[in-house]
Amino acid sequence: MWGVHHQLAGGLTGFIRIFSDPASRVRNLLLLMMAVGVFLFFPGRYSSGFNFKALILVIFPAVVILLSRLYIKAAVRGFRLVSREMPLICLENEVVRVELVMHYNNLLPFPHAFLVDDFPAVDVLSSAEILLKAEDFAGNGSARISYRHRLNRGYGNFNIGPAVLTVRDPFNFFEEKRVFQLKTPLKVWLNPPVPEDLDLVKTNALTPIGDSRSSLAGHGMDFYGIKEYVAGDDIRAMSWLKTAQTGRPVIKQFERDTRPDVLVLVHTDRRELRGFGFGNTMKRLLRIAAAIIGETCQRGLPAAMGLCIDDVAQHIRLGGSTPVYGFMTELLADLKPAEEGGLPQLLSLALNKAGPGTIVIFLSQTIHLPVDELLGGLLTLQARGARVSLWAIDDSDQARFSEDTGLTISKEEFKQRLSEMNLEFLLLPSRSESGPVV
Repeated sequence: MWGVHHQLAGGLTGFIRIFSDPASRVRNLLLLMMAVGVFLFFPGRYSSGFNFKALILVIFPAVVILLSRLYIKAAVRGFRLVSREMPLICLENEVVRVELVMHYNNLLPFPHAFLVDDFPAVDVLSSAEILLKAEDFAGNGSARISYRHRLNRGYGNFNIGPAVLTVRDPFNFFEEKRVFQLKTPLKVWLNPPVPEDLDLVKTNALTPIGDSRSSLAGHGMDFYGIKEYVAGDDIRAMSWLKTAQTGRPVIKQFERDTRPDVLVLVHTDRRELRGFGFGNTMKRLLRIAAAIIGETCQRGLPAAMGLCIDDVAQHIRLGGSTPVYGFMTELLADLKPAEEGGLPQLLSLALNKAGPGTIVIFLSQTIHLPVDELLGGLLTLQARGARVSLWAIDDSDQARFSEDTGLTISKEEFKQRLSEMNLEFLLLPSRSESGPVV
């Protein structure tokens, strides 16, 4: 019942507002006059012929309506959009100020004019309706009109415009639109928030054998410790003395400095792509990668990325002088997912680049991964002294055991295996509005 009363009250308010508007009252009066004139013109009960005097009640409103039409066409031609002033490059979620310069060159005053600017860099895709006033154009006939927008639709290149002007006649009979095709380029750079679970504090997973605090004179790197040799280790670092003492192959390990190197591996797979536009699983993964790289560079830590471009794994080193926002946007905005995922290539690249003190964050667009191959590569990295984390988007209920067997394991079993192997694992939610699940 309350809903019905609320609707009736709203309709009554709108009705009162229409008739309280002077322009609407004049319009309704003219229409009423025309209707009365038509009624009196035709023969009726009290007249035997046409009442030509009643035509004045029809002609006068018709002339006013015709003049309104001519007026609005003449008025809209007097407007000209001179320029649109705004920043050329902005960051995601930044509030930008846009200033439009318009000129009105016409002796006719205009009572009702509205301007809407096309703005594809925001969810609403347009600016708010901007009211133009005649006094704004007083003097030289030019006016500066400004509005603000928060860039929240994504990253990449946008064209702001065209602008659409709507002019109405004084009695609200007609409205005329004019489109100004002026467009202004806007480049929006990636600026995603830093993940809450990002930990860039250095911890080393080495299990030293013997004295790990001794130093090695005359070497360009700091000696960290020793560990058992595993396949793929550099045999040039073999410690023959410790090998002879223990009876097992042992290698020396070094670290370049006290700061960790951060290596972000981005695993994409065209076959596992989910969603559309800026919300698809690959784009969401790239935003996380950009956030990690941006935070790493802001802290002054050496950072690098590994990702498959044209189905070939590439190693991209980022220095402190690299403009991270622009670089990440230019690199990632048009990136296509790898045809087959590129998992072996990324793991091989990481084994060649990571060492003691390296933080390796393996980002995957999917949890549907070959378990044996992935765990083998991550455990090897961990054995070499790197700190390894696996982040995956929770888009599947199971992971593949291997490419060859076709067997699968459940998501819960996959998480349990990673926990048993002491591998850090972050399961990213399938929807961006949810929080992460560990």
